[in-house]
Amino acid sequence: MRYQNRLNYDVSPMFEAIRKHQYTFGTRLLLIFLIGLMTIFFGTLSAYFARVKPIATVDCRSILLIQLPGCHQILADDVDREAGNIRNTLTNIYGKNAPAVLRSMNLRETAVEQLVQQQLIENEAHRLGLSIGDDELEKTIGTQAAFQTDGQFDVNRYRQILAQNNLEPATYESETRTAMLSDAMRNMVTATVQVSNDDAHRAYDDIAGKINLSYIKVPYSGFEAGINPSDQEVAKFYQDHLEVFREPERVKISFIRYEPTALAEAEAPTDQQVQDYYEQNLKTEFTHPAQVRARHILIGLGPDATVAERAAARAKADDVLKQLRAGGNFAALAKQYSEDPGTKDKGGELGFFGRGELVKPFEEVAFTLKPGEYGIAESQFGFHVIQVEESKPEHLDTPEEARPKIVEDLRRKSGEAVAKQDLQQDLTAALTGHALDELAKKRGLTAVETPFFGANEPITGAEDYSQLGAAALKLKDGEVQAFTDGPEPYLVKLIARNPSHIPPLTEIQDLVRKAFIRIAAEKKARQAAQVMLKQVESPADLDTVAAQNHLAVATTGDFPRNNPEVPGIGAVPGLMAAAVALPKLPAMIGQVMENDGNSYLFAVSSRPPPDPDQWKIQGPAFTERMLEQRRSSAWINFVNALKSRADIVIHTDLVGTTQS
Repeated sequence: MRYQNRLNYDVSPMFEAIRKHQYTFGTRLLLIFLIGLMTIFFGTLSAYFARVKPIATVDCRSILLIQLPGCHQILADDVDREAGNIRNTLTNIYGKNAPAVLRSMNLRETAVEQLVQQQLIENEAHRLGLSIGDDELEKTIGTQAAFQTDGQFDVNRYRQILAQNNLEPATYESETRTAMLSDAMRNMVTATVQVSNDDAHRAYDDIAGKINLSYIKVPYSGFEAGINPSDQEVAKFYQDHLEVFREPERVKISFIRYEPTALAEAEAPTDQQVQDYYEQNLKTEFTHPAQVRARHILIGLGPDATVAERAAARAKADDVLKQLRAGGNFAALAKQYSEDPGTKDKGGELGFFGRGELVKPFEEVAFTLKPGEYGIAESQFGFHVIQVEESKPEHLDTPEEARPKIVEDLRRKSGEAVAKQDLQQDLTAALTGHALDELAKKRGLTAVETPFFGANEPITGAEDYSQLGAAALKLKDGEVQAFTDGPEPYLVKLIARNPSHIPPLTEIQDLVRKAFIRIAAEKKARQAAQVMLKQVESPADLDTVAAQNHLAVATTGDFPRNNPEVPGIGAVPGLMAAAVALPKLPAMIGQVMENDGNSYLFAVSSRPPPDPDQWKIQGPAFTERMLEQRRSSAWINFVNALKSRADIVIHTDLVGTTQS
């Protein structure tokens, strides 16, 4: 795993002459002048001919056109490789949910940020004298299970896996060394972070404690009927709030989506190609661990459940189990008792799963049951009444069983290569005037013309490419561009643009009138609530004031203080901070609170502390989580400090347009 380049240099007569007179002052001046001249000339000349603009730079400073040491450039290839690494990592973590996760993020921006951070950490590690030796690197790579055969490092397997992922050994080893160095730095930074038992206990009480509120809701809808603005009032409201009614910029595009499966070679892979793929991926793709298919009924428990609540939930689970063993219908009982919203109306079905896919306590019970048997497991979610319906032992796909998947994978890989090649050819053709319809037809594809859309609106035919809308808005009229940072390559042409504008009042008269009424009604509700608040001297007055205004007093019951939403209401900004700050209870909160245009008067009835027994049960895990959070914060602060001291330049215009 070590690579060395041995270079033989021929010493020219000029340098021999300089060596003979190396102590001459004039020679030294000449040498310095030549070096400076060559640096300026060749550095400038090479930059001119290369025309390679980095996507980002870290600590790149120069004096008189001479680049100072320590400059690091992040090029398109670096971003492509890192984006691929991130994509593979997320795919391994989220499995079938990975596409949704990838659509929610800008993969290339994340890659650039990651590369900048890696370089800053590496620079700081070198400044502190930290390094990863070859022996450490070899040990780390050699112990990775993916590269082993029968528990031993297999150099052939190592090379095959890297080749499948388009990685050179030197590149992979460099990236691994960088990751190890980052881990070493993180361990050094977080080693001194501690959490005392008292600190953890106080934090736990704040989070696990509950609160009980009483309130009067003053709905704005009760005031809308009495608001009838004139045309003049609506017109003035429109003029005073023009920006509220601004329509965003929208564009219309035509695009070709280069689907690898549609472009794959018609000929099926050869038997040898299929066999090679099977052997290379035998352990990773065609060896299947044991699985069970199960269903469950969840008797839920919150993280702050008391001992009494836990005992009651266990008794309820035991009762459900008893009914099942007496012949009860699992689907009916799941619908009646289960608190898992995702499965209760589906008979509690969870489908097949292997070890490591669900919470450990659940799996430990499920994998001990035989088909048709019942059991109870306790997890952080509560008590699960489980029935195993079917089990599959660990097995290995035969070459015949694996063949359809292998053929599909090989066809897709060949299609991906064809897609990139076709995209580049079609981009050149489109730039010279060829229509996208013509180019798509030649490939057996379809050119899609969209209606007008905005930056955050879905695009028919490209729903899985969330960044396309924002990228298309940056195109110039008639511009054609290739995009390769989505799930599949796209060739896009901007057809038309509808600039951001404020529609005339005549087009949106009804909309403006409704907005006027809504805002006026909210103001009246707020004013009415403020009058009521002055009449309430204590929580005992709530019922009287509510009755006088034909309203009602509602209560939330006990709910966790750290819950961002009030039961039955939703998020109320500032409420919890005000409620926790009251020194004595019961007490009124001395200001009107608002949510979704409605106004509220709140009284805090009680703030029950957590059950002391909860700390005994949940304290150790809570302390560990708190410690991890503090360590994570310390690391983030450390990295942010590195960023604040560094000279970082990111060319955002290049991030989303380079090849991936």
